[in-house]
Amino acid sequence: MVGSQFLIITAGNNEAISFTDEGSPDSRLTDNEKVCVSGQVDRNLSLDWYYKIIQLFPDVPGELKSKEVAERFKSFPSDVRNAIWTGLRRVKIHIVDPRCHQRRFDNMLRETWRRKDAPQTLDRLAREGVPQARFMSEQLRGMVADSILHDSTAMRVQSLGRALAEPFLGSISPIELPRCMVEPEPPRQPLIAVSDFKRPKSLIRDVTSWSAKSAAAFHSALDAVSQAFEGEDATAYYANFENVVQRRMVQELLPVHAFDEGNQKHLELLDGARQSMIKELAARDYHHGLIIRQPGFVATESRESYYVQAADIAAGIASDLYAHEGLIGIVDRWEYVTYNGARVSRTDAEEEMRKLHSFDI
Repeated sequence: MVGSQFLIITAGNNEAISFTDEGSPDSRLTDNEKVCVSGQVDRNLSLDWYYKIIQLFPDVPGELKSKEVAERFKSFPSDVRNAIWTGLRRVKIHIVDPRCHQRRFDNMLRETWRRKDAPQTLDRLAREGVPQARFMSEQLRGMVADSILHDSTAMRVQSLGRALAEPFLGSISPIELPRCMVEPEPPRQPLIAVSDFKRPKSLIRDVTSWSAKSAAAFHSALDAVSQAFEGEDATAYYANFENVVQRRMVQELLPVHAFDEGNQKHLELLDGARQSMIKELAARDYHHGLIIRQPGFVATESRESYYVQAADIAAGIASDLYAHEGLIGIVDRWEYVTYNGARVSRTDAEEEMRKLHSFDI
């Protein structure tokens, strides 16, 4: 109760099967780059861990924010933390870190200019208003942003879906097949492009944030490929591999997902990408290709949804952990983690951190 008013909190959108909120580590600990860390809570997930945390903050009126929890989480008694981790580890964590992309292009600039301080020099000249430097800086931002988008879960789903649509999974070129076996290929539009984001100075931050949402929105469609032939279906549908996988990918694109309010444009871009994916995946399956026009993504205020509040707290704890222990610290504690668009294991995390540091000068 706040003052004389009751604060009523509900689950949120009744149709959503998951709720996602976004956090970010202190940029001073991530080379002054904004890393986006999203927590995704499935509706069927027990929130016992969340209620345990709430009980530890009786002095906080209203909505409990992730920053307060992250700052005090390490000081909780070990038995309390262990009890919380039992449920917290089942929250999905999605991380998009732009530093690998940025450093790759920074190193290209160093090689071109033949000086180690090339990125800093370009930045200084651009801030001083030198036209050529400003133009080059803008072009480099666009290339970094395009690289981030190319790695996003959305683009991975589209690329995989298109590969499944190719004759014999792309092992044979269409020109090598009889004409009667090849359907005319419809014009292909980019699923998402840098031009869809309208804030040049914060372009990389904007694209990074959208890509993190993309992981929450579309990871299940990507997982559907590896899961398609687990169990009895493997033998029964081997001859119809492409259609079976495409159908399962479409099924994973139909449910509603909720995100914390704050960027309606991102949700619109997500839904546009979703509709494009469904159209392509179901293009040759007319019985299954009915497009559901209901939006797949909705905005929900965190103060009105305990699921979104739980997602916020999970994202905050993960952000703090990522800043101090990196990706390995995340995969050691959470069951499901994606990094720059793809799910990662501990072995993957070690390789990604090695690559990140290999770009250092």
